[in-house]
Amino acid sequence: MSDKSNSLDNLRPMLLSVTVGILQLFIWVEILIIAVMIYAWQTDSVSFVQNNTDKGLMVVFVILFSTYFAKRNISKLLK
Repeated sequence: MSDKSNSLDNLRPMLLSVTVGILQLFIWVEILIIAVMIYAWQTDSVSFVQNNTDKGLMVVFVILFSTYFAKRNISKLLK
């Protein structure tokens, strides 16, 4: 029975590490999306604003910050 409890004790840090890794991947993908959107804004700013893409850029920034803060809080649980 002690073997089972030892394996479950190691499960929480492992799950937290996987969660932090997934959130880090999301952060990199969001940064890539923001870079592509900024490039589109630089090339044709008139259609960028007409298509309401500027509002989408703000939403992606908000999601990026919330993902970063969630990753930071979960990383604190590992310590």
